[in-house]
Amino acid sequence: MGVPVVAFPQFADQGTNAKLIEDVWKMGVRIRPSTDEEDKIVKCEEVVRCLEEVMEGEKGEELRKSAKKWKELAREAVKEGGSSERNLGAFVEQIGLK
Repeated sequence: MGVPVVAFPQFADQGTNAKLIEDVWKMGVRIRPSTDEEDKIVKCEEVVRCLEEVMEGEKGEELRKSAKKWKELAREAVKEGGSSERNLGAFVEQIGLK
């Protein structure tokens, strides 16, 4: 949708997705639980910090710019003749369904 993401990974591949969002695609931030061994919960202050980070300041502007860039790249990939259509066609041919 072209907006920054506040990732809150819980299990499976969500941690990987959150890492990509924050460190590779630079279009969001990851909520981090408390480091207290007895109380590994997400504090309200952490949610507020993440929301402020994506909505305000220079970093927020960079995240919003990157999110818009990825939106346009995705839009190009899925349009007719785009890389997603071509790759899906190649896959179908390779497994012999065409």
